Amino acid sequence: MKLQLSITEQCNLRCSYCYYKDTHGRTSIMSDEVMESAVRLAVNKSVERKHPFLNITFFGGEPLLRFDFVKKTVKLAKSLVKENRRALPKAFKLRFSVNTNGTCLTEEIVRFLKREKFEVFLSLDGPERKHDISRRTVDGKGSFRSIAPFIPDLVEMNAVVLMVVTQRHVKGLARSVEWVFAQGFKKVSTFPDFNGSWKSEDFDALLPEYEKMARFWYRAQKKGADIYLGTIEDKMAMGILGIRQKRMSCFMNPGSFSVATNGNAFPCSRFISSRSDAPYVTGNVFDENSGIYRGELPKSVRQFMESDRKECRGCAIRYRCLAHECGCTSFYTTGSLKGVSPEVCTHERLLCAICDEYAEKI
Repeated sequence: MKLQLSITEQCNLRCSYCYYKDTHGRTSIMSDEVMESAVRLAVNKSVERKHPFLNITFFGGEPLLRFDFVKKTVKLAKSLVKENRRALPKAFKLRFSVNTNGTCLTEEIVRFLKREKFEVFLSLDGPERKHDISRRTVDGKGSFRSIAPFIPDLVEMNAVVLMVVTQRHVKGLARSVEWVFAQGFKKVSTFPDFNGSWKSEDFDALLPEYEKMARFWYRAQKKGADIYLGTIEDKMAMGILGIRQKRMSCFMNPGSFSVATNGNAFPCSRFISSRSDAPYVTGNVFDENSGIYRGELPKSVRQFMESDRKECRGCAIRYRCLAHECGCTSFYTTGSLKGVSPEVCTHERLLCAICDEYAEKI
């Protein structure tokens, strides 16, 4: 069971590529009542479905702006699991994660994250010059120097680094990835900012960077290095093992739900919004008659998960392509689960070709 909690829509950064773009005009925060209902629901679902684990992820905005709320949630979740221990599977595990920009870290927060064994997903776009291109504070200053003192702690916690790639990040991308690994991080993935403005020359520049990244990963594997470069490895694994991306990494299933600050539930964190007209709502944590309690996904989501896109028929890479397999990518690039972004399609063909080349070498 996976529960994502958007505990605040507030953020201390103004990243140029934030897919949660309307966050900047909102101030909503999650109440104790919403949090308690969501956590109780997740624990109850774990009991009913005999799930072997419950993973609670703190999301935002920037969730560490509400560190006291995080602590309160952890305390409640541990208490509820203890109450239900006999009804849960014997090997049941309660786990916690946080998606953070890293700028709110303090020694106290780091101690807490380490003690509770949090999995940390860190937004870091490379060394200072690269990172500060897009990840800037409310007053326009770079954010790298707020993160830098805590890099050793983040490495110790085995933080997963998430790097966003804009057109301005393409040149030297491979060097930025290698720099992140050189700091001691073991898990890194890059994600293009599909903003609708990528041109053929941008993809032409991205191609050699991906080739350098694949070559770096290949050489590291040959040396027995314990690293994970998701950009290369995930596409490669799906191709070799024949696993669809929907089955390998999609959170849109009855065993996962994301909760907005107002208690509305969604099948994926990318859909989270407290707007009254937000699409793909599965219910509300206060409404026991809604789909989220019954374990039902909206019809449009079920149709997406169970069907193939007509536009992609005959494409050899469709089952590991974000344009075909990833609903949240379709949503934030086209505004609908039904949309197919030509930009995403071009990127996926480019990346899969490189991954297939190196899959033949291993």
